[in-house]
Amino acid sequence: MEGVTRIGVSLEPELLKDFDRIISKKGYVSRSEAIRDLVRDSLAENEWKNERDFMYGVIVMIYDHHTTGIAEKLTDLQHGKMQNINTTIHVHLDHDRCMEVLIVEGELGQLKLIANELSSIKGVLRCKLTMASQATGHMHHIGVRH
Repeated sequence: MEGVTRIGVSLEPELLKDFDRIISKKGYVSRSEAIRDLVRDSLAENEWKNERDFMYGVIVMIYDHHTTGIAEKLTDLQHGKMQNINTTIHVHLDHDRCMEVLIVEGELGQLKLIANELSSIKGVLRCKLTMASQATGHMHHIGVRH
């Protein structure tokens, strides 16, 4: 490969075994390809540190729908953040658990706050914010609500 610098990486045998197993499952043809993707992901996440940057992202949340008052709390919070939430997808996972996927936009600090508020609601089992893209150019909204 042109323009490529080779480096050596030292890993414990067990860590390397786990890494090889995971990259094989994901369909990587080489360790180098997997490591390049990991480095790119790490660099991209590092760029998403400015709380004022306008971002697009996804919040994935799993919760126990039997928890008293959880549906109302989730709905109230989401209605209060309509300027940041474009779409919500609701999935029934099993008898007790539901998953909601929220497509969000806004300043990174706002999106982190929404994810933190959701995760602090009693009955929310998992809640993760993943950034999808940084808005380029001027700030604009793709789902304007009145």
